[in-house]
Amino acid sequence: MSGESKDEDSYDWMWAHLLWQKRGLRMEEFASMDRNIQLAYIASEELARDRPLNANDKLAKVYIKTK
Repeated sequence: MSGESKDEDSYDWMWAHLLWQKRGLRMEEFASMDRNIQLAYIASEELARDRPLNANDKLAKVYIKTK
């Protein structure tokens, strides 16, 4: 199972999975949030990816190059 889907909700579940793996946020918690709260979590994760403050994230950015 690749996680790829043409379903309009697949993008949300990709973020739910990413936040679960990286931050420990349970997918059920993400799913039960209001849409604006979900978007705030997604924006925060994108910001952390681009300009990390956490030492582990800074190291990951150095070792894992993304385009």
